[in-house]
Amino acid sequence: MTAYFPRLTIGGQTYDFAHLEPFTFTVQSDLVGRKLSVHVTFSSHCFSRAYDEALHPSGEQIIFDHAGRPRTFCSIRYRLSLMLPTVIQGLNHHQAKVRETAAQRNWAYSITIADPNGPYHVFFEIRRAAAGKPQDLNLIIESAYHQTDKPPRLLGRMGFILLCGKIHMRQPTSTKR
Repeated sequence: MTAYFPRLTIGGQTYDFAHLEPFTFTVQSDLVGRKLSVHVTFSSHCFSRAYDEALHPSGEQIIFDHAGRPRTFCSIRYRLSLMLPTVIQGLNHHQAKVRETAAQRNWAYSITIADPNGPYHVFFEIRRAAAGKPQDLNLIIESAYHQTDKPPRLLGRMGFILLCGKIHMRQPTSTKR
């Protein structure tokens, strides 16, 4: 089986991305009245940062994202990505709240971490799966990073499980401003 993200060797160290293989979990939706299966995939933005030719280490491989844009490997994002599957599965709790982003097409889940100290933001898009797919919803982790300067612009909050039900039922998901 081909890895979702191939191993990457940088500075003589090989990085494995087995922890970012797609997986599926279920949430119990009271709105829908049954369990919903949520298929999770990750983008390379979870372990890379914006490419800057002047700052990109000489000889280091350029990573191209799903849209073909160049990115630079980030060891901090990589290290933090090791906990992403656990963080995502932590959304399957009645108290887990997510926030609508200013773009109003995706969501953010923010937690506080100790190293580096401060907020860690996980940005995702969630969509109803196409007919005939084994899952009900597709959750795409678009980016995940620790906050180093100004916080992202986020709008209102909603429970993650409620959001899943609303997406599945094709109900509006806009939060109060």
